[in-house]
Amino acid sequence: MAKFSLGRWFRDVSIKTKLYFTVGIMAALIAVELVALAFSIHTLSSVRAYVNGEALWSKAQKDAMYQLSAYARTHDEEDYLKFKKQLAVPLGDHEALVEFSKPENERNDDLIKAGFAKGRNHPDDAQGMINLFSRFNSNHYINNAIVAWIKADSILSHIIAGGEQLHKEIFRADKSPERINEVMRYIEHLNTHVTILEDEFSKQLGDGSRWLEKLILRILLGIAITVEFTGLILAIVVSRGISKGIDAILVSARAVGKGDFTVKAKVYSKDEIGTLANDFNAMASEQEKLQKEIKEANADLEKKVELRTIDLDRKNAELEQFAYVASHDLQEPLKTVSGFVGLLNKQYKGKMDENADKYLDFILQASDRMKTLIKDLLDYSRIGRAIAFVRSDCNVLLHEVLADMGNNIRENNAHIVPEVLPVVYAYPTELKLLFQNLISNAIKFRKPGIRPEISITYTEYPHYWKFAVSDNGIGIDQQHRDRIFIIFQRLHNRKDYEGSGIGLAHCKKIVELHGGEIWVESTPGIGSTFFFTLAKEPYIQNEN
Repeated sequence: MAKFSLGRWFRDVSIKTKLYFTVGIMAALIAVELVALAFSIHTLSSVRAYVNGEALWSKAQKDAMYQLSAYARTHDEEDYLKFKKQLAVPLGDHEALVEFSKPENERNDDLIKAGFAKGRNHPDDAQGMINLFSRFNSNHYINNAIVAWIKADSILSHIIAGGEQLHKEIFRADKSPERINEVMRYIEHLNTHVTILEDEFSKQLGDGSRWLEKLILRILLGIAITVEFTGLILAIVVSRGISKGIDAILVSARAVGKGDFTVKAKVYSKDEIGTLANDFNAMASEQEKLQKEIKEANADLEKKVELRTIDLDRKNAELEQFAYVASHDLQEPLKTVSGFVGLLNKQYKGKMDENADKYLDFILQASDRMKTLIKDLLDYSRIGRAIAFVRSDCNVLLHEVLADMGNNIRENNAHIVPEVLPVVYAYPTELKLLFQNLISNAIKFRKPGIRPEISITYTEYPHYWKFAVSDNGIGIDQQHRDRIFIIFQRLHNRKDYEGSGIGLAHCKKIVELHGGEIWVESTPGIGSTFFFTLAKEPYIQNEN
């Protein structure tokens, strides 16, 4: 049978058990310390009780002598009764001492407590006073104090007898002052010895108290040091065991992270860390196997993705080309239709009935709208065909936009206040179109009779710029704030506000080309703020 080893057992048990064991040991030591502290406090309290009892004993003895001296002078019976009354305190302690003198198995603690109570000691102190003399009676200081108490108590009986002799002398028919004085001198001689013994009792009790105090401090200090060192040692053992196992796992994990599956985690114990190390090694082995399978699968997948990407790029290019060609080629037949309708309108207007003239006007208006839609669609397909991003000063671009829109701005008395804007990476033409569309909309959707007020600001963030174009126009309802960025979507009648509804779709496409987002915050009747962001670094949407 293998020999039990506490160290091996502690190493292999679970971390929870280690912690419980450590906490249990600490709790037990702290409990011992608390018990020692309680014992110390109780013992010192008992010493205090004896000091207080000695003071009561001494005061009662001195008061009794004072009353006896007065009785010797005045022969007043009242003084003698007071003398006997003051002796009740020493006599009560005498009863306790008599019971104390008996063997422990014959001693009655209740009689001792009753004696202490007659000696005016507090009832709560009685048991502690009994325990102190019982536990420490062999101690040099406590033993000397007990001897002094016994001697003083024995002399007290002679003082009481002397008092009774004095009482008889005073009551004798042939009382003599000389005999009375002789008795008093005898009593005072005894009292002097009692005083010496009282001092000896106090001295020995004080020395014993200091001895107990030092002993208790040593015990408490020893227990405290034991608690601290035990806790420290257990904490070091537990933490080192845990950190050692974790470090081994980390070394293996770093190696696995770099693709080296040959470094295994060393197993030092059978606790959770050891189990984790075993599981990690098993996982690493499984990961190595999967890694090989994944590499084989990735090689096949990358080939498929490459083929699909090429196919997708080709289809996107075909789609853009289709939109461009369709919008471009549609213009020719539309020009022909518009031209012939114009000739019909010029030669036959007024020569046919009223409905025919109206129909010709409808056809002309529809042709013009179709021209605008095709032109806008063509422009939309051209967005993003710039060769590359270049550093563009937004202040210069905005100045050019405002110059191009000069007539529109003056006709509508618009007040435009831009901040000093940053230099950004952008497609300059597209960015100008973005500013132009937003400013144009701010002027177009103004409130009747109110001068358009437009501000252009920006905020810098670590990875992007955020621009804001604010106006005091008619505003946009919450339900339409996403719809307005869809191509050819209109919120108003053409009679009220002209346009094809493609401007904000242009804005959205331009912002996305720059790696940003665009949105609007608006309150109907108060105005709108269009926010858009631009990436700080050149945004590459597709490298192919």
